[in-house]
Amino acid sequence: MLPCIWKAAVAAATIIVATVPATAQTFQFQFGKGQFRFEKKDPRGNVAGKRASCEVYARIAVVQAEANRQFQCRYEGHRWQTNPVPHFRWCRWVGRPALVEEFRERAQDLQHCFDNLGDFDEGR
Repeated sequence: MLPCIWKAAVAAATIIVATVPATAQTFQFQFGKGQFRFEKKDPRGNVAGKRASCEVYARIAVVQAEANRQFQCRYEGHRWQTNPVPHFRWCRWVGRPALVEEFRERAQDLQHCFDNLGDFDEGR
């Protein structure tokens, strides 16, 4: 059974995968080896579960931000950054409900954009 945050992440990623054409295989993300680490001053920085959760969150946030840019949805602001580091750092200080909400809101914004582009399900 998947925890709630991962269900939301899978749902968000599914929206992206289901709506991105085959050329999306050109997406290549180069994440540095030490990029997903908490600051040494952070007393809870060694919590492996939080670090793993935030790394996955940051990676999905970047996929969503890249889709925003690729399909010219024109969403702006912190949630649409293509740099994973700010997403990772933000994740560190918020609870899981906030992560789920961010996944969902980005996914809904993207779906709205895709609907405006012409959804393949229009005739159903």
